[in-house]
Amino acid sequence: MKEQTAVAVICDKPVRYRVRRSDRARRLSLQVSPRKGLEVVLPRRWSLAELDRALRENAAWIDAQVERFDVRLGPRSPELVTGSTVLVLGRPRALKVEGAEPGRRRGRVVAENDRLRIQLTADDRMDPRPLLERWLRRLARLHLEARVGELAALHGLTPSRVIIGERTSRWGSCSHKGNLSFCYRLVMAPPAVIDAVVCHELCHLRHLNHGPGFRKLLAEICPEHDEHMSWLRDHHDDLQI
Repeated sequence: MKEQTAVAVICDKPVRYRVRRSDRARRLSLQVSPRKGLEVVLPRRWSLAELDRALRENAAWIDAQVERFDVRLGPRSPELVTGSTVLVLGRPRALKVEGAEPGRRRGRVVAENDRLRIQLTADDRMDPRPLLERWLRRLARLHLEARVGELAALHGLTPSRVIIGERTSRWGSCSHKGNLSFCYRLVMAPPAVIDAVVCHELCHLRHLNHGPGFRKLLAEICPEHDEHMSWLRDHHDDLQI
């Protein structure tokens, strides 16, 4: 199983956590954040006994962090109500959650300058999240397909397909068939950061690894790549809905 959720007893109190197995990880890591709660990244071949030992050895730290972020029972989703904000192409957009016009059968999201109006019908059960996710997915497809096409042509690279989905561990990937996949939430980042992720995956069309050839090509077509990746790491929790 790629991911699973479990509950551990930490300092005599229950803590919900998520385990993600990774082929790339070389050691176990523990992370706590408001949006993801306690997440454990476990190398593919490591046993659950090693996971249990890590939880015991780091119990005091885990207890302090889950108390600090108030995520003992799991991550907290951002509140999507009138007045809250979400990032769209790096710009904060204020939300206005309202009822749809009489007679409208489906809810929708309307973009107005720096505001997003989320118009709900009775069928939406007053939950704006699915509508906002669909809107972001459509925007991501339009923006990423356009940028992949433009940057690929500029640098003489030819991807097979562009796939937009929900990725839990990476913002983008490149398959051996030349398919480029991106997380739809990447469209919440600034355009320059999006371009850096696109350039990273385009370079994998020529070098399906992170060796010297890959790094040389990436430095040529995106000199500020590392700076943009730092932005993604620093703002990971802001790119959630």
